[in-house]
Amino acid sequence: MTNELHADIIVPTRGRGNLIEETLASIRASEHAAFTLWVIDQSDDDATECAVAPHEQADARIKYLRVKPRGSSAARNSGAALGDAPFIIFTDDDCRVEPAWLGGMIRELTDAQTWAVFGRILPDMDEIIHDTQGMAGISLALKSSHVRKEFVGNRFNLGFGHGANMGFRRDAYNRLGGFDELLGVGARFRSWPERDFGYRILARGGRIVYTPDALVHHRHWRTWDGVRNTLRNYAIGTGAAVGKYVRCGDWRAWFLLFEWIFDQGVRPVVSGALKWRSWQKMYGGWLQIVYPWVGLVASWGAPVDRERVLYRRIK
Repeated sequence: MTNELHADIIVPTRGRGNLIEETLASIRASEHAAFTLWVIDQSDDDATECAVAPHEQADARIKYLRVKPRGSSAARNSGAALGDAPFIIFTDDDCRVEPAWLGGMIRELTDAQTWAVFGRILPDMDEIIHDTQGMAGISLALKSSHVRKEFVGNRFNLGFGHGANMGFRRDAYNRLGGFDELLGVGARFRSWPERDFGYRILARGGRIVYTPDALVHHRHWRTWDGVRNTLRNYAIGTGAAVGKYVRCGDWRAWFLLFEWIFDQGVRPVVSGALKWRSWQKMYGGWLQIVYPWVGLVASWGAPVDRERVLYRRIK
């Protein structure tokens, strides 16, 4: 029974202070109670530690660790290494999970053929009500489908979900070497850690499942500057990931680059002009045309572990 299966939940955080309290409270209210929650804090101040302390004191399942700022992927790997549960589940410090969330993730991961699971992500309703940005047609890190889907065989099909709601079997996580620590927020190549992990899973013959039964609400707020920076980071990470695959002998990864430029770049520029009448959407598309090349060129200076298809961290 899934109620008897233990999971390690990892929440990387940096500089969010009291924002993380709602995340922790929602996880503590999970219907599936067999878990250890690891908060991996890379903050420069003590606000997050102070916010977590009451939860840690009240609930033995909550564990806090302060680490040096190295990026979200490094924080995730650090958290995963602390536990030994068969399932490793991740969410972010700006999310609120539903009570059935953890059980929905674990149900999928009990099948040994499933290496990873991604869940549904909806925007926080308060943000929808108070959204005044007016950035027509721009959607970031949301996954709203109600249809369960399996991804296997085609490593170019990376529409399984986002890092705010994902989980892995520990044996698969360890087999692939965890997250690439040069990809992701705060890292050298900015973004793409969960897509990169998914690509490596599919290239190795593993299966990924998207389940709508595991739902989180994402506090999706961003100013235009924040959206622009996020889109630029996506683009840089795309180029860097493709550069890594090509250097590891995966020449078909060039298709991934050109597909991204067309789908995330050319199409948004056209739709931004003709459908949305949004200069912001057009600009976001332009970033996806230009900045993958920036990431690709920059990636050639980073050493690569060809066996595990990971960048080697430069000391």
